[in-house]
Amino acid sequence: MRNLPVRPPSLRSVAAFEAAARHASFTRAAEELNLTPGAISHAIKALEDRLDQQLFIREGRSVALTPAGQTLAARVRLSLGLLSDAFDIAPWRTLDRLVVSTTASIAQKILLPELRTLRDACGDTSLDFRTSNGLANFDDGVDVAIRFGPGGWRGVQSRLLSQEELFPVASPEYLRGAFPKDEAGLRNHVLIHHPESSWRLWFIAGTEPETSSLHIDDSATVLEAAVAGHGIALARAQLARNDLSSGRLVRIFERSVLAEYGYWAVWNGSSPKRAVIEAFVDAVAWLFDAQNPDLRINSNE
Repeated sequence: MRNLPVRPPSLRSVAAFEAAARHASFTRAAEELNLTPGAISHAIKALEDRLDQQLFIREGRSVALTPAGQTLAARVRLSLGLLSDAFDIAPWRTLDRLVVSTTASIAQKILLPELRTLRDACGDTSLDFRTSNGLANFDDGVDVAIRFGPGGWRGVQSRLLSQEELFPVASPEYLRGAFPKDEAGLRNHVLIHHPESSWRLWFIAGTEPETSSLHIDDSATVLEAAVAGHGIALARAQLARNDLSSGRLVRIFERSVLAEYGYWAVWNGSSPKRAVIEAFVDAVAWLFDAQNPDLRINSNE
C-alpha cells in the first residue's frame, strides 16, 4: 500500500462516501446531496484510488461496504461529528444557561419551592430544568443532574447531597382517621408502593403482612395518591415535607428507616460551566441541610 498523501481529500468526496455508506446506495446518497449518482460514484472512486483500497462491493444497483470501507466509515462519522461540534454555535451561546436534569418529583417537591434561592446562587445564569426518570446524558446539553440513587456513577463528578428516611403517611381524611394502631393493622389497608422506596425496608424482618397494594413509579404521584385517600404510602421525608407541614398528609407511625438510596448531584468535571455548576450544587445541598438537618451528611463523604 502506498503512503497516504498529506493533503486531505475534499469534503465533497468525504460527504459522498458517508452518505453512500449510510444509505447503502449511490442513488439515495445523490438525492440527499443534490448530486448525480455518477458524481457520487466518481467521488468514491477517487477515494478508493487515493487509499488503494476497495471501499464498496458493487452489485447492480446495490452497494455494500467492504471491511476497509466499514473501518473508514466509522472514522469518517466520528470526524464529521467533531467537525459539526466545532461549528455548532450552541456551546458558546448557552454558557449563560445551566441545564439541570432531574426527576419530576424532585423538581416539584424540592427544587421549585426554593427556586429563588437556586436562581440567586447562579447569578446571571438562567436555569433550564428538564425532567426525566432516565440517566442524564451529558452529551446532550445537560450540565448537572440531581438524582435519587445509589451513587457510584463512573466518568463523572458526583456529590452526595442528603440521605433519606422513609415513614408511613396518609391523608388526614383517610377512612375518617381510622388509622392502623400497629404494624399488624396494616393488613387491612391498601399500601402504596414505589420501586425505590419499598415497604420491605420499613417492616421489621418477617412481619410484612399480605395486603392489597397499589404500585406507582413516580414518587410525587405516590404522595398524591395518599392525599386522595387511595391508601397508605411509605413517604420519602424530603419529598413529603411540604405536604406534612400543610396538613395534606399526616404521619401515622413515628418509626422511620433510612432509604437504600440518597440524593446526588452529578456533573461533567471538565465542563466550562464548572463554577456555576458548583455554586448551584452548593445551593441544592444547603436546601437539603436546612430543611432536614437530621439527615445532614458528613461533609467528608
